[in-house]
Amino acid sequence: MLVELVKVQTTDGVRLDGAWSKAATLKSHQHSSDNTSRSLVLCLHGVGSNFYGSRMMAEVAEAVAEWGCDCLRVNLRGHDYCYTGMSRMGVRRLGSAYERVEQCLEDLDAWLAWADERYQRVILLGHSLGAIKALYYQVHRSPQSLQALPSLRQVIAISPPRLSYQAFSQGQQSVEFQQSIQNARDAMEAGSPQKLVDVTVPFPLLMTAASYLDKYGPQEKYNIEQLLDGLQLPTDFIYGGHELQFGGVAFAGLDDSIPELVRRADVTSQVTVQVVPDADHLYSQHTSDLLLRLKPLMADRSSPDCS
Repeated sequence: MLVELVKVQTTDGVRLDGAWSKAATLKSHQHSSDNTSRSLVLCLHGVGSNFYGSRMMAEVAEAVAEWGCDCLRVNLRGHDYCYTGMSRMGVRRLGSAYERVEQCLEDLDAWLAWADERYQRVILLGHSLGAIKALYYQVHRSPQSLQALPSLRQVIAISPPRLSYQAFSQGQQSVEFQQSIQNARDAMEAGSPQKLVDVTVPFPLLMTAASYLDKYGPQEKYNIEQLLDGLQLPTDFIYGGHELQFGGVAFAGLDDSIPELVRRADVTSQVTVQVVPDADHLYSQHTSDLLLRLKPLMADRSSPDCS
């Protein structure tokens, strides 16, 4: 599939890159003067990934083009685990080991401004941590900010984990989790927030003390269960059945709690939850099942066609 490489710059000077693919076919009534789709699916990668590294996202992009929508797979500043990048603060280390999740607001502001100049309708689709960022964006951008981006119509959250200090503290890996938290706190108390610490929960990795406490600390800023009440746009959740059962503490109990929270929150009319049986977190060997659930979600809810 042919793509065009595009780039944006955030307000704090971080350059972000992406791959823009055009709809493979356009139905006769979709043709406009410039022969382009009016809809864009904007895809956000998960932790440590990037716009070109996910097989699943590549297959989603190809399917989206076949369905008549354009697709843009993008980097956020948390792409890969560590890289050196420019910003208004000069050269600095960036990547998932160094990011604060809330910085996605500036990243998505830049990408959505780019999209709003070109499309009438944008669907924000994220996987894993990218799904959390899509949810966080619509909750923490004011209604006025979202009104300034009239093209943003919908969010699709594929497998967002639950980043919950309380749940991790009570889970099967509670001892390991508390040790990881303590390692990060020790570095912070020593005045080294950018020190890479060895953590084992939710999986073994190196991450700065500040980044780890931002993602997994007791403030629970990115707990999707707490974000539900603030959703402002139609939002669709998709999970894999295997990951809900065997995905570890980040997914334990979500198969029960998410539908109940959706019912309890006064957003039922615009929030859906689907499960792909037997699928793991990466939808290995189940991408076709994922696409079967994605296609009807892509249709404009005010129109039967993608665009």
